[in-house]
Amino acid sequence: MAQLVFVDLETTGLDVDRHGIIEIGCIFETDGQREAEDFHSLANPGEVEKSAEAAEVHKIPPASIAAAPPLEEVLRQFDKRCQDEAIISGWNTKFDEAFLYRAYQRHGIPWRFDYHIFDVWSLYKRFQLLGALPADLHLGLGTVAEHYKLIREGEDQHRALTDIEWTWRLHRLALKPQAALP
Repeated sequence: MAQLVFVDLETTGLDVDRHGIIEIGCIFETDGQREAEDFHSLANPGEVEKSAEAAEVHKIPPASIAAAPPLEEVLRQFDKRCQDEAIISGWNTKFDEAFLYRAYQRHGIPWRFDYHIFDVWSLYKRFQLLGALPADLHLGLGTVAEHYKLIREGEDQHRALTDIEWTWRLHRLALKPQAALP
């Protein structure tokens, strides 16, 4: 069975060509089991544009980003944990995959991931379309995690490791037959 790499990134903005990755949070699942160690690191993306709007969302101090290891080093550490043909997974996965792919290209790291992605958001959109979730429920990660009471005290949204933890919990919940369907 393929490895699922649940990944969440915090970035300096929304444009893959102008902005960069500043935080990576990952949960690895192999053969249906969560691996013992997650992966988390801040990263210094080097000379990229930094959006004030993004900084307001993730609230990572600029000094912490400046002191973080270079993005290339963090990507190589992350890549060592990934199996060949691993499937990138997450919430709104296309965004994270695009930034990750672009960063791999910039740093000359071979892209070893499967061409498929697994987006947990899509499962919950399907549940909503089937009437198992309110039609007016905004399908943001925090909103859905809160709806299912999966948020624990002290967890802050818009930090990579917390966001991917919520995503993984929603993934596991969706696997339960009674989880979301009427």
